[in-house]
Amino acid sequence: MDPHRLGQTTVVVATADPELLDQVLSVTAVVGVEPLILSDPGQVRTHWASASMFLLGVDQAARVATMGVPRRAEAYLIAGEKASASQAQQWSVRLGAAVISLPASAGWLSEALADIGGTGQGTGSLVCVLGGSGGVGASTLAAGLAFVAARASHRTMLIDADVRSGGLDLLLGAERTAGWRWPRLATARGHLGDLTGLLPTVEGVDVLSMARGEAPPGWELQAEQLKSVLLSAMRSHEITVVDLPRTLGTGAGDPLRRAKVVLLVRDDVRGVAAGREAVRGLEGACDSLGLVVRQNRSRLLEPKLVATGVGLPLIGSFVDDPALIMAAERGDPPARSARSALARLCRQLLGDLPQTHQTEVKALARA
Repeated sequence: MDPHRLGQTTVVVATADPELLDQVLSVTAVVGVEPLILSDPGQVRTHWASASMFLLGVDQAARVATMGVPRRAEAYLIAGEKASASQAQQWSVRLGAAVISLPASAGWLSEALADIGGTGQGTGSLVCVLGGSGGVGASTLAAGLAFVAARASHRTMLIDADVRSGGLDLLLGAERTAGWRWPRLATARGHLGDLTGLLPTVEGVDVLSMARGEAPPGWELQAEQLKSVLLSAMRSHEITVVDLPRTLGTGAGDPLRRAKVVLLVRDDVRGVAAGREAVRGLEGACDSLGLVVRQNRSRLLEPKLVATGVGLPLIGSFVDDPALIMAAERGDPPARSARSALARLCRQLLGDLPQTHQTEVKALARA
Protein backbone atom coordinates (compact mmCIF):
# COMPACT_ATOMS: atom_id res chain seq x y z
CA MET A 1 0.00 0.00 0.00
CA ASP A 2 1.34 3.43 -0.88
CA PRO A 3 1.68 5.93 1.96
CA HIS A 4 -0.69 8.86 1.98
CA ARG A 5 1.09 12.20 2.10
CA LEU A 6 -0.26 15.33 3.73
CA GLY A 7 2.24 17.74 2.22
CA GLN A 8 5.41 15.68 2.86
CA THR A 9 3.86 13.58 5.64
CA THR A 10 4.31 9.80 5.59
CA VAL A 11 2.84 7.62 8.34
CA VAL A 12 4.19 4.08 8.68
CA VAL A 13 2.54 1.32 10.73
CA ALA A 14 4.52 -1.85 11.50
CA THR A 15 2.56 -4.70 13.07
CA ALA A 16 1.52 -8.27 12.25
CA ASP A 17 -1.26 -8.24 14.86
CA PRO A 18 -4.55 -7.96 12.89
CA GLU A 19 -6.55 -6.73 15.89
CA LEU A 20 -4.02 -4.02 16.69
CA LEU A 21 -3.81 -3.03 13.02
CA ASP A 22 -7.61 -2.64 12.87
CA GLN A 23 -7.52 -0.30 15.87
CA VAL A 24 -4.80 1.83 14.29
CA LEU A 25 -6.57 1.98 10.92
CA SER A 26 -9.83 3.03 12.57
CA VAL A 27 -7.99 6.13 13.81
CA THR A 28 -6.10 6.90 10.60
CA ALA A 29 -9.29 6.49 8.54
CA VAL A 30 -11.21 9.25 10.30
CA VAL A 31 -8.19 11.55 10.22
CA GLY A 32 -7.92 10.99 6.47
CA VAL A 33 -4.46 9.36 6.47
CA GLU A 34 -3.67 6.20 4.50
CA PRO A 35 -0.55 4.77 6.13
CA LEU A 36 2.12 2.50 4.74
CA ILE A 37 1.65 -0.87 6.48
CA LEU A 38 4.63 -3.13 7.18
CA SER A 39 3.87 -6.66 8.34
CA ASP A 40 7.50 -7.80 8.00
CA PRO A 41 9.81 -6.26 10.63
CA GLY A 42 12.67 -6.66 8.16
CA GLN A 43 11.29 -3.64 6.29
CA VAL A 44 11.38 -1.36 9.31
CA ARG A 45 14.98 -0.17 8.85
CA THR A 46 14.20 1.06 5.31
CA HIS A 47 11.46 3.43 6.51
CA TRP A 48 12.51 4.16 10.10
CA ALA A 49 14.36 7.41 9.45
CA SER A 50 12.29 8.77 6.54
CA ALA A 51 8.75 8.43 7.95
CA SER A 52 7.12 11.54 9.39
CA MET A 53 5.55 9.30 12.05
CA PHE A 54 6.35 5.67 12.84
CA LEU A 55 3.81 3.52 14.70
CA LEU A 56 5.39 0.27 15.86
CA GLY A 57 3.22 -2.54 17.19
CA VAL A 58 4.34 -4.03 20.50
CA ASP A 59 4.36 -7.42 18.73
CA GLN A 60 7.32 -6.23 16.60
CA ALA A 61 9.19 -4.41 19.36
CA ALA A 62 11.58 -7.23 20.35
CA ARG A 63 12.71 -7.79 16.75
CA VAL A 64 13.18 -4.08 16.02
CA ALA A 65 15.07 -3.52 19.29
CA THR A 66 17.78 -5.96 18.07
CA MET A 67 18.30 -3.94 14.87
CA GLY A 68 19.97 -1.07 16.66
CA VAL A 69 17.83 1.57 14.96
CA PRO A 70 18.61 5.11 16.17
CA ARG A 71 16.23 7.00 18.40
CA ARG A 72 13.97 9.41 16.54
CA ALA A 73 11.13 11.85 17.14
CA GLU A 74 7.52 10.88 16.36
CA ALA A 75 8.10 7.17 16.95
CA TYR A 76 5.44 5.47 19.05
CA LEU A 77 4.91 1.98 20.43
CA ILE A 78 1.30 0.90 19.84
CA ALA A 79 -0.22 -1.55 22.33
CA GLY A 80 -3.69 -3.03 22.60
CA GLU A 81 -5.67 -3.57 25.77
CA LYS A 82 -4.34 -7.14 26.13
CA ALA A 83 -0.68 -6.13 26.03
CA SER A 84 1.28 -6.28 29.26
CA ALA A 85 1.92 -2.77 30.55
CA SER A 86 5.32 -3.77 31.95
CA GLN A 87 6.35 -5.39 28.67
CA ALA A 88 5.27 -2.36 26.64
CA GLN A 89 7.17 -0.06 28.99
CA GLN A 90 10.30 -2.22 28.72
CA TRP A 91 10.41 -1.88 24.94
CA SER A 92 9.45 1.78 25.18
CA VAL A 93 12.64 2.47 27.15
CA ARG A 94 14.78 0.40 24.78
CA LEU A 95 13.46 2.11 21.64
CA GLY A 96 12.90 5.58 23.03
CA ALA A 97 9.29 5.47 21.84
CA ALA A 98 6.29 6.54 23.93
CA VAL A 99 3.52 3.97 24.42
CA ILE A 100 0.09 4.62 22.96
CA SER A 101 -2.59 2.26 24.29
CA LEU A 102 -5.57 1.66 22.02
CA PRO A 103 -8.43 2.28 22.03
CA ALA A 104 -7.98 4.36 25.22
CA SER A 105 -5.59 6.87 23.58
CA ALA A 106 -7.25 6.99 20.16
CA GLY A 107 -8.14 10.67 20.60
CA TRP A 108 -4.56 11.62 21.40
CA LEU A 109 -3.28 9.67 18.39
CA SER A 110 -5.75 11.33 16.03
CA GLU A 111 -4.66 14.78 17.21
CA ALA A 112 -0.98 13.84 16.81
CA LEU A 113 -1.65 12.65 13.25
CA ALA A 114 -3.47 15.92 12.51
CA ASP A 115 -0.59 17.99 13.90
CA ILE A 116 1.95 16.06 11.81
CA GLY A 117 -0.11 16.67 8.68
CA GLY A 118 -0.85 20.31 9.44
CA THR A 119 -4.59 19.74 8.96
CA GLY A 120 -5.84 21.11 12.26
CA GLN A 121 -7.22 24.48 11.15
CA GLY A 122 -10.48 25.57 9.56
CA THR A 123 -12.52 28.68 8.86
CA GLY A 124 -16.04 27.51 7.98
CA SER A 125 -19.19 29.18 9.31
CA LEU A 126 -21.43 27.38 11.79
CA VAL A 127 -25.22 27.81 12.08
CA CYS A 128 -27.30 26.04 14.74
CA VAL A 129 -31.10 25.84 14.57
CA LEU A 130 -33.20 25.20 17.66
CA GLY A 131 -36.97 24.84 17.99
CA GLY A 132 -38.77 26.62 20.81
CA SER A 133 -41.37 23.82 20.87
CA GLY A 134 -41.93 20.44 19.29
CA GLY A 135 -43.10 20.37 15.70
CA VAL A 136 -42.27 24.00 14.99
CA GLY A 137 -40.08 23.01 12.05
CA ALA A 138 -36.49 23.46 13.24
CA SER A 139 -35.33 20.47 11.19
CA THR A 140 -37.07 21.87 8.13
CA LEU A 141 -35.39 25.25 8.58
CA ALA A 142 -31.98 23.64 9.17
CA ALA A 143 -32.32 21.52 6.06
CA GLY A 144 -33.54 24.52 4.06
CA LEU A 145 -30.48 26.52 5.09
CA ALA A 146 -28.18 23.69 4.05
CA PHE A 147 -29.74 23.17 0.64
CA VAL A 148 -29.94 26.86 -0.16
CA ALA A 149 -26.25 27.19 0.76
CA ALA A 150 -25.35 24.23 -1.46
CA ARG A 151 -27.28 25.67 -4.40
CA ALA A 152 -25.25 28.86 -3.97
CA SER A 153 -22.13 26.72 -4.57
CA HIS A 154 -21.05 26.63 -0.93
CA ARG A 155 -19.58 23.37 0.31
CA THR A 156 -22.15 22.44 2.96
CA MET A 157 -22.72 19.87 5.70
CA LEU A 158 -25.98 19.26 7.58
CA ILE A 159 -25.65 17.64 11.02
CA ASP A 160 -28.46 16.05 13.02
CA ALA A 161 -27.61 16.50 16.71
CA ASP A 162 -30.94 15.31 18.14
CA VAL A 163 -30.54 11.70 19.28
CA ARG A 164 -34.33 11.22 19.38
CA SER A 165 -35.11 12.87 16.06
CA GLY A 166 -35.73 9.59 14.26
CA GLY A 167 -33.09 10.55 11.71
CA LEU A 168 -32.89 13.72 9.65
CA ASP A 169 -32.30 11.58 6.55
CA LEU A 170 -36.01 10.66 6.59
CA LEU A 171 -36.95 14.31 6.05
CA LEU A 172 -34.68 14.38 2.99
CA GLY A 173 -35.77 11.06 1.50
CA ALA A 174 -32.23 9.73 2.07
CA GLU A 175 -32.91 6.92 4.54
CA ARG A 176 -31.68 4.36 1.98
CA THR A 177 -28.71 6.40 0.79
CA ALA A 178 -25.45 4.68 1.71
CA GLY A 179 -23.03 6.37 4.08
CA TRP A 180 -22.07 6.81 7.72
CA ARG A 181 -24.64 7.79 10.34
CA TRP A 182 -23.89 8.86 13.92
CA PRO A 183 -23.43 5.29 15.25
CA ARG A 184 -20.33 5.01 13.04
CA LEU A 185 -18.91 8.05 14.88
CA ALA A 186 -20.26 7.15 18.32
CA THR A 187 -16.73 6.90 19.75
CA ALA A 188 -15.19 9.79 17.78
CA ARG A 189 -12.43 11.57 19.66
CA GLY A 190 -9.88 14.22 18.83
CA HIS A 191 -9.11 15.16 15.23
CA LEU A 192 -11.26 13.77 12.41
CA GLY A 193 -10.38 14.04 8.76
CA ASP A 194 -12.64 15.20 5.95
CA LEU A 195 -15.85 13.16 6.19
CA THR A 196 -16.78 13.93 2.57
CA GLY A 197 -17.33 10.70 0.68
CA LEU A 198 -18.13 8.80 3.87
CA LEU A 199 -21.48 10.49 4.58
CA PRO A 200 -24.67 10.34 2.50
CA THR A 201 -24.86 13.22 0.02
CA VAL A 202 -28.21 14.73 -0.97
CA GLU A 203 -28.25 17.36 -3.74
CA GLY A 204 -24.74 18.50 -2.89
CA VAL A 205 -25.19 18.49 0.92
CA ASP A 206 -23.19 16.07 3.07
CA VAL A 207 -25.59 14.77 5.73
CA LEU A 208 -24.73 13.29 9.12
CA SER A 209 -27.96 11.87 10.47
CA MET A 210 -29.03 9.89 13.48
CA ALA A 211 -29.97 6.30 12.70
CA ARG A 212 -32.82 4.07 13.71
CA GLY A 213 -31.96 1.09 15.90
CA GLU A 214 -28.21 1.11 15.20
CA ALA A 215 -26.81 3.05 18.17
CA PRO A 216 -26.05 1.17 21.43
CA PRO A 217 -28.95 1.29 23.93
CA GLY A 218 -28.83 4.45 26.03
CA TRP A 219 -26.27 6.13 23.78
CA GLU A 220 -26.18 9.92 24.07
CA LEU A 221 -24.29 12.39 21.93
CA GLN A 222 -21.43 13.70 24.05
CA ALA A 223 -19.60 17.02 23.88
CA GLU A 224 -16.34 15.49 22.67
CA GLN A 225 -17.99 13.61 19.81
CA LEU A 226 -19.97 16.62 18.59
CA LYS A 227 -16.96 18.91 18.92
CA SER A 228 -14.74 16.56 16.89
CA VAL A 229 -17.30 16.35 14.09
CA LEU A 230 -17.94 20.11 14.06
CA LEU A 231 -14.23 20.89 13.86
CA SER A 232 -13.89 18.48 10.96
CA ALA A 233 -16.85 20.07 9.19
CA MET A 234 -15.54 23.60 9.74
CA ARG A 235 -12.20 22.61 8.23
CA SER A 236 -13.66 20.95 5.16
CA HIS A 237 -16.91 22.86 4.51
CA GLU A 238 -17.73 26.53 4.06
CA ILE A 239 -21.05 26.25 5.89
CA THR A 240 -22.13 23.73 8.53
CA VAL A 241 -25.76 23.68 9.69
CA VAL A 242 -26.69 21.83 12.90
CA ASP A 243 -30.20 20.76 13.90
CA LEU A 244 -30.07 20.95 17.70
CA PRO A 245 -32.43 19.20 20.14
CA ARG A 246 -34.80 21.28 22.27
CA THR A 247 -33.34 19.84 25.45
CA LEU A 248 -29.69 20.74 25.29
CA GLY A 249 -27.23 18.36 26.89
CA THR A 250 -23.52 18.74 27.45
CA GLY A 251 -22.89 18.21 23.76
CA ALA A 252 -24.22 21.62 22.76
CA GLY A 253 -22.20 23.99 24.95
CA ASP A 254 -18.99 24.47 22.97
CA PRO A 255 -20.46 24.85 19.46
CA LEU A 256 -23.17 27.24 20.62
CA ARG A 257 -20.57 29.72 21.78
CA ARG A 258 -19.01 29.75 18.29
CA ALA A 259 -22.16 29.61 16.18
CA LYS A 260 -24.91 31.79 14.85
CA VAL A 261 -27.86 30.28 16.73
CA VAL A 262 -31.37 30.57 15.32
CA LEU A 263 -34.35 30.00 17.63
CA LEU A 264 -37.56 29.16 15.78
CA VAL A 265 -40.93 29.78 17.49
CA ARG A 266 -44.60 29.90 16.56
CA ASP A 267 -46.60 33.13 16.45
CA ASP A 268 -48.99 32.31 19.29
CA VAL A 269 -49.06 32.70 23.07
CA ARG A 270 -47.69 29.22 23.72
CA GLY A 271 -44.99 29.80 21.13
CA VAL A 272 -43.88 32.94 22.95
CA ALA A 273 -43.89 31.14 26.30
CA ALA A 274 -41.90 28.22 24.89
CA GLY A 275 -39.45 30.65 23.29
CA ARG A 276 -38.86 32.43 26.58
CA GLU A 277 -38.11 29.11 28.28
CA ALA A 278 -35.71 28.19 25.48
CA VAL A 279 -33.89 31.49 25.93
CA ARG A 280 -33.54 30.78 29.64
CA GLY A 281 -31.96 27.44 28.80
CA LEU A 282 -29.54 29.12 26.41
CA GLU A 283 -28.50 31.88 28.81
CA GLY A 284 -24.74 32.31 28.71
CA ALA A 285 -24.31 29.47 26.22
CA CYS A 286 -24.02 31.44 22.98
CA ASP A 287 -22.84 34.81 21.74
CA SER A 288 -25.07 35.17 18.68
CA LEU A 289 -28.76 34.32 19.13
CA GLY A 290 -31.62 35.51 16.94
CA LEU A 291 -35.32 34.74 16.54
CA VAL A 292 -37.22 33.44 13.53
CA VAL A 293 -41.02 33.33 13.72
CA ARG A 294 -43.08 30.71 11.91
CA GLN A 295 -46.42 32.36 11.24
CA ASN A 296 -49.71 30.54 11.13
CA ARG A 297 -51.67 31.34 7.98
CA SER A 298 -54.11 33.16 10.26
CA ARG A 299 -51.26 35.51 11.32
CA LEU A 300 -52.04 35.27 15.05
CA LEU A 301 -49.32 37.57 16.44
CA GLU A 302 -47.06 39.97 14.59
CA PRO A 303 -43.43 38.73 14.45
CA LYS A 304 -42.15 41.91 16.12
CA LEU A 305 -44.57 41.36 19.01
CA VAL A 306 -43.41 37.74 19.32
CA ALA A 307 -39.79 38.89 19.39
CA THR A 308 -40.56 41.41 22.13
CA GLY A 309 -42.28 38.72 24.17
CA VAL A 310 -39.43 36.25 23.75
CA GLY A 311 -36.79 38.91 24.34
CA LEU A 312 -34.66 38.31 21.25
CA PRO A 313 -33.87 40.31 18.11
CA LEU A 314 -36.08 39.33 15.18
CA ILE A 315 -33.96 38.10 12.26
CA GLY A 316 -36.72 36.70 10.06
CA SER A 317 -40.13 35.11 9.65
CA PHE A 318 -42.04 32.94 7.19
CA VAL A 319 -45.64 31.89 6.73
CA ASP A 320 -46.76 28.27 7.08
CA ASP A 321 -46.82 26.56 3.70
CA PRO A 322 -48.80 23.31 3.31
CA ALA A 323 -46.37 22.38 0.55
CA LEU A 324 -43.63 21.98 3.18
CA ILE A 325 -45.60 19.24 4.93
CA MET A 326 -46.30 17.47 1.65
CA ALA A 327 -42.66 17.74 0.60
CA ALA A 328 -41.51 16.24 3.92
CA GLU A 329 -43.85 13.27 3.46
CA ARG A 330 -42.43 12.70 -0.02
CA GLY A 331 -38.86 13.10 1.21
CA ASP A 332 -38.23 16.19 -0.92
CA PRO A 333 -35.60 18.53 0.55
CA PRO A 334 -37.09 21.78 1.95
CA ALA A 335 -36.68 25.12 0.14
CA ARG A 336 -36.31 23.37 -3.21
CA SER A 337 -38.28 26.16 -4.88
CA ALA A 338 -36.09 29.27 -4.97
CA ARG A 339 -39.22 31.47 -4.84
CA SER A 340 -40.70 29.89 -1.71
CA ALA A 341 -40.95 31.90 1.53
CA LEU A 342 -38.60 29.44 3.24
CA ALA A 343 -35.96 29.74 0.52
CA ARG A 344 -36.11 33.54 0.69
CA LEU A 345 -35.70 33.43 4.47
CA CYS A 346 -32.74 31.03 4.18
CA ARG A 347 -30.98 33.29 1.68
CA GLN A 348 -31.48 36.21 4.06
CA LEU A 349 -30.09 34.31 7.07
CA LEU A 350 -27.10 33.01 5.12
CA GLY A 351 -26.40 36.50 3.80
CA ASP A 352 -26.08 37.73 7.38
CA LEU A 353 -23.44 35.18 8.32
CA PRO A 354 -20.19 36.70 9.61
CA GLN A 355 -16.88 35.25 8.52
CA THR A 356 -15.75 32.61 11.02
CA HIS A 357 -12.15 33.36 11.91
CA GLN A 358 -9.43 30.79 12.37
CA THR A 359 -8.84 31.90 15.95
CA GLU A 360 -12.44 30.96 16.81
CA VAL A 361 -11.95 27.46 15.45
CA LYS A 362 -8.75 27.11 17.46
CA ALA A 363 -10.64 28.19 20.57
CA LEU A 364 -13.29 25.53 19.94
CA ALA A 365 -10.54 22.93 19.52
CA ARG A 366 -9.08 23.86 22.91
CA ALA A 367 -12.44 23.98 24.72
